[in-house]
Amino acid sequence: MTRFGNLATRTQLREIGYSSERIRRELAARTVHPIGRSWLVAPGVHPDAVRAVALGGRLTATSALATYDVWVTCPMGLWIANRPTASRLPATATNEHRVWRADRFPRTDEKRWRVSLADALLHYASIGAEPDVIASIDSALNGGLLSEKQLDDIFAASPRRVRRMRKKVRADSQSGLETIMRLACEAEGWRVDIQIYITGVGHVDVLIDGWLVIELDGGAWHDDEESKDEDARRDAELTLIGYRYQRFRHGQVMRDLSLCMAVIRTILAGGRPPAPIA
Repeated sequence: MTRFGNLATRTQLREIGYSSERIRRELAARTVHPIGRSWLVAPGVHPDAVRAVALGGRLTATSALATYDVWVTCPMGLWIANRPTASRLPATATNEHRVWRADRFPRTDEKRWRVSLADALLHYASIGAEPDVIASIDSALNGGLLSEKQLDDIFAASPRRVRRMRKKVRADSQSGLETIMRLACEAEGWRVDIQIYITGVGHVDVLIDGWLVIELDGGAWHDDEESKDEDARRDAELTLIGYRYQRFRHGQVMRDLSLCMAVIRTILAGGRPPAPIA
């Protein structure tokens, strides 16, 4: 069952050699439990997957992307894919949504309780806000979960209004937080580079107009003392070689991006710092 994400159909188990009698014994022993007529569930399964199959569908959009370890800016409730021909399905509850679409892309794993990554992104592109969709696509590309060819196929299957996102996708973006900041800065008309290597400092998250470094401190990575010391060293080095810098926490970007942008505008209005004294 682990192979299938602890949620599999009886057919899947038979295909790998488990007899109907063996399945009945496991059910009697309560090591697995039935969902409807086809599905069997074992401990450790993702709860959203159980709900999806109970509703006669599979996880899609943000709900599926999260199970692929792809960045999701806003979960948006439970999203379930159903084939257009499906009928007599159980009613959804509050904050549960159906997508009525047939599969466009092949699944690359054996977890039948979710659509393929490509289909999940395709569905999300139709319902999500543009920066959030691009952040998820960047995450999938950077994680090696999606090829450029697959991405081209996704956009080819998307509505015209979605296709314009293609030119904004960056495979070198290290996090969804970085993508959201990058897109907001590009919308201001600033020249934006990401993951630029600066001698003596290392790679920086975002570089605006060639002199303002924006560092994004996400999660617990920057919270221990060793990391704080390294961040302080990098900040000092940036000052010494003629850069300005600003750090934002994950919560600042996610909850108050407009404030972050106002801070950046204020720094840029002050002009580029003078060249360092040799």
